[in-house]
Amino acid sequence: MAKSYGHLIPSVERRLSAWVGITEQRAPGAPLGSRPTITISRRFGCEGYPLCEQLKTLLDARTGETWNIYDKALLEMVSQDEHLSMKVLSDLGNPSSSADGIGFLVPGYHRQSEVFKHIPKYIIRIAQAGNAIIVGRGGAIITQKLDNCYHFRLEADLDFRVTTTAKRMEIPEAEARRLVKENEKTREKFLEAFLHRSPTDAAVYDAIYNNARQGVVEIAHSIVAYVTEAWKKRAAAPQ
Repeated sequence: MAKSYGHLIPSVERRLSAWVGITEQRAPGAPLGSRPTITISRRFGCEGYPLCEQLKTLLDARTGETWNIYDKALLEMVSQDEHLSMKVLSDLGNPSSSADGIGFLVPGYHRQSEVFKHIPKYIIRIAQAGNAIIVGRGGAIITQKLDNCYHFRLEADLDFRVTTTAKRMEIPEAEARRLVKENEKTREKFLEAFLHRSPTDAAVYDAIYNNARQGVVEIAHSIVAYVTEAWKKRAAAPQ
């Protein structure tokens, strides 16, 4: 039986539990932006979630702290559930300084998808809190003005993305090719219309990796090395 993307990632409930554990471990009054956040953007069919899992493993070990992965399912659950929404904002800081505080209001904000339009404020708060790996949802564009965030993107040729999609979802390559083409066009068109900046704009990212030439283990090690050095320089810079 073919797998859906929902079967390829850990359950939302498990990751919510991990997030609650992270907020409970955080020192009371810890300033926002005192820990780094990583955003991962990818062309549809690239190995975005496997990369994030590898990053979490490396970062947990490197920092001795827990990191959490925030993807579409988790962010949408938080944005649609009032109780969870209130908990996110109360645990992560003062909600009054979220989107408006970094000038996030974009043209046509209230005319877009009823689901997606609420997500940016949660992405911003999660990113400010740190120890976060944010997957997709325009996270790199939304958090461009946050200096604790580092942005990376996966690219690959169509054949590679078709092959990996077919393998991960256990579907024929012909079906995978149709799925990749349809989702790539829909996703990028939506994000560009909503955020008024293309997710393929190279200027958004600290680095772009060719997923067809580099595996997720190599890419993850490269990202961790980059973020570690950049964070050291940030900490040493005059405030």
